Formats: sequence, C-alpha cells, structure tokens
Amino acid sequence: MTISFKYKINPQKKGDKIKTPSIPITLFGNNSTPIDVIALLDSGADLSVIPEGLAKFLNLDLTGETSICTGIGGEVEVKTTLVDIKISHAHESYSFKIPVQVILGEDKIPPLLGRTGFFDKFIVTFEQFNEKVKLKYFVKENFK
Repeated sequence: MTISFKYKINPQKKGDKIKTPSIPITLFGNNSTPIDVIALLDSGADLSVIPEGLAKFLNLDLTGETSICTGIGGEVEVKTTLVDIKISHAHESYSFKIPVQVILGEDKIPPLLGRTGFFDKFIVTFEQFNEKVKLKYFVKENFK
C-alpha cells in the first residue's frame, strides 16, 4: 500500500517560506518519551541526521567515536547511533530502527531522513508538481 504526504511549509532564515517533502514521524529513544517531529526527506543524504538536543532528549547512545561529516553546509562533528522510528498514516504504520548521525552542538537543523535505513525500505516518489511525496513499503527479498 502507498501512503502519501503533502509537502510542508518550511520557514527560511530570511522569512521566506518554501514547501518541502517533509513527513511526520515519531522517534523513540532509550527510556524516554517518544517525540513527534517533521522530518525532511533528503535523497542526497547517505544517512539520516538529527540535532544533538533531540538525541539527548531521546537519551540516545552518544558514547561512540566522533567523526567529521561533510555536506552542503561544510564540515560538522557527528556521532553515529541508532534510533527507532515510526511512520503512521491513516490505517498504515511502519516501525523500524535506522542509523542516524547526530550533529554535535547543533539544534537548528530539522531531522533529515536519508537513504541508508530509510529510503531502502520504501519506493519513494516525489511529485514536485503536486507537492506530494509517496512512500510504498517493500521488503527487499521480493526484489531479486
């Protein structure tokens, strides 16, 4: 079954508003309260990303090595960990664990959903002209 989401308005620093392929998700951490967030679907991101404050709220394991991640905004320090995610829409719901890079010292970026762990669980269709994104869940074993 395919679920679809309308693009969300994303305010910019200069006061402009643009619509982005963002979807509501629930994140679950270790011994913490789940939190509902709006996450941007980023087909150019290898991994998903969350800000450090959100990772701390979820009590995620941040004891691993610090590394450098390079993106369009330059270089940032990150720690890689795992987070449980749930996507629900109408009568459909999908839950799974994904790897995330936690951007250290940064709390102004939105959660980003990248290819590894998220895009590889769905057939993702961006309908820019309709301002919609469609997700069709699939199991890899069905595609050989």
